[in-house]
Amino acid sequence: MNFDDFLTKESVHSFFQDYWGKNFLHYGRSATALNIENPQNLLERILEQPRLRYPQVRVLCEGGALSPLLYTKSSQYGLDEEIDANKVLYFSRKPNTVKVENLASLLPEFRSWEAKLTKLFSSRITLNGYFSFGPSGGIPIHFDPHHIFAVQLYGQKKWSLGANQSQTFPHKAITFSEEAENLSMLELTLNAGDMLYLPPGRTHSVQTENISIHVAIGIHTPRCFQTIADLVDGIVESHPELRADQPFSVDDNGLMFRNLNKSEVQTICDLLISSVKNENLL
Repeated sequence: MNFDDFLTKESVHSFFQDYWGKNFLHYGRSATALNIENPQNLLERILEQPRLRYPQVRVLCEGGALSPLLYTKSSQYGLDEEIDANKVLYFSRKPNTVKVENLASLLPEFRSWEAKLTKLFSSRITLNGYFSFGPSGGIPIHFDPHHIFAVQLYGQKKWSLGANQSQTFPHKAITFSEEAENLSMLELTLNAGDMLYLPPGRTHSVQTENISIHVAIGIHTPRCFQTIADLVDGIVESHPELRADQPFSVDDNGLMFRNLNKSEVQTICDLLISSVKNENLL
């Protein structure tokens, strides 16, 4: 699969110039390489897989999640993380949404998706499925720190999107409380076969009126701060000064740590740069 196959009618140049990391894009049809046969039976197929555990499978309700005690093989003696498929199906018929993470670990077609998309985007890929079989709301208004392509496999899903980017390339997900200031939202509906691109930091929430099955493709691109953290991890074993406690003082009232000063931070940065040059870590 190449970008022409994935982006269908959108040119590669215009997508990455006008939308990637900047704005949402609603496709009329998703790539044919992302089709799934009989998607209406997908949840049943997933629940037939052995060794399903919580929290890979979770039952969400509007504004939160049901206790795993309700749909696992738990007892009065404690939590058993093994999923009870019949209980999950029972709760899926109510106004809830079943979320299944890491679909690539469960079915071969999603392993194929993961392999193709990993090569295409040179990034870590996550595939999470969302199954709603009646009127239900999803997670409250939030944004994610990674790129998302939502592929509607079956039914319809109503999306509400923030009018603007709330933050450019955020480093963590944020959920907004009901008391947060009212966000101007744009509304659109995904039908079976549609795909929606959301850049990192675009606020959104979802609503299902009847039935909806969609897969959220997470594109976890390499980020600069993560690369720096990995470099520090690579040299910390050979430099005990990086493993030392931060400077502190102590008296009868307790132990007090202080932040690193500019000189100390500069020393650490110089050490990191020197190690990178000497050990060819870059």
